[in-house]
Amino acid sequence: MHVSCLYPGHGVSISFYETGEVIQRVWLDDPSRILMDVDGCLQGLSDRSNCKDSGAGLIHLRQINSVSIPGMPTAKNGAHLTVITQSPAGTRQVYNFRVLTSKGSPRYSTISITPDVTRKEAPPADSIIVATISKGLQVAAEKRWITPSNPLWQKLQQLIQELQSGKNLTTAAESVKVSPQLIERLLQLGSESTAPNLPNQIPNQKVKPTIQRNQDFPDDSSSN
Repeated sequence: MHVSCLYPGHGVSISFYETGEVIQRVWLDDPSRILMDVDGCLQGLSDRSNCKDSGAGLIHLRQINSVSIPGMPTAKNGAHLTVITQSPAGTRQVYNFRVLTSKGSPRYSTISITPDVTRKEAPPADSIIVATISKGLQVAAEKRWITPSNPLWQKLQQLIQELQSGKNLTTAAESVKVSPQLIERLLQLGSESTAPNLPNQIPNQKVKPTIQRNQDFPDDSSSN
């Protein structure tokens, strides 16, 4: 499952322009902190319920102040976004994203879904996820929540190596036996901290169309 981070005043667009796919339906499981819009007309989305020609090519997500929605629990590890698309040939595809609200400096503004590589090619590592997890681990070490002598440290180093080799996040986590909760915490820590070695420009992030995505660090939100 791909992870996308939203920052106050800086949204993220998910673009399917390069694949030529048309977005048919979208579901955001926790809309209490995230506002979603599209560049077309989709059934069931806000006031655009009467669509004669349903479809879109881009989704825009923005962080908003949290609102209480009766009967809806708040997602603690990011809101799940499901996107259903249809290719020019009529093939349907399901994309899953985990959307986190965060602080700090934005690292990208667009996630571009690109045509898939052949199966013989190794997919490139997702540099944003690798950098964010690495930064999160650095923050945890600075707070003395983990040390290099801890066996978990070695597992997390193995996780980063697996990601750099081209494995997706879900497969890499299962391979080294690291919990999804810990990964989400690392992503949160990394996204809330400004990495000094990142460029000032906010690059567009490209993702392959086949996106797939028990230990915990303490929650530091009380100290903010």
